[in-house]
Amino acid sequence: MLVLTFRIGQYAYGLEARFVAEVVPPTIYKELPRSPGYVKGIFNYRGTITPVVDLSMLATDTACKPLMSTRVIILDFADIDSAEERGERYLGLLAENITETVKLFDSDFESSGLEIPDAPWLGKVARIEGGMLQLIKPGKLLSDELRTVLFSKSEIEQVDG
Repeated sequence: MLVLTFRIGQYAYGLEARFVAEVVPPTIYKELPRSPGYVKGIFNYRGTITPVVDLSMLATDTACKPLMSTRVIILDFADIDSAEERGERYLGLLAENITETVKLFDSDFESSGLEIPDAPWLGKVARIEGGMLQLIKPGKLLSDELRTVLFSKSEIEQVDG
């Protein structure tokens, strides 16, 4: 499998490339009042309002640094989510040190041996040159409640004219 790599703090993480629609530079986001601190906001991605989650803030309560290698990973969330209502649904993930992809095999990965209730999105671990890489499970990044809020079109579509 092809894995897009990035860092959260000093540690390497990855996403299977099959979930990635595109990687784009950071931009200005419209903040969402009273949303969790790791929700950076929303922006217009190719005509679709797209929420952005700061992966560093989600994992460590520290915002991503504004590095040249800090990028937004656009996930095609309709392909990840098992909801019946399909269509263009993207999720942006702000992450640091997005500089490469690596080819790994399923056999390279093993369980971490830990299941962390507050981080169900942490997946299997592979040994790589210079350390370890942990996969992110994109379908587990958002709680059901936050998923409903971020991807709800009903409030937008039910505007009285």
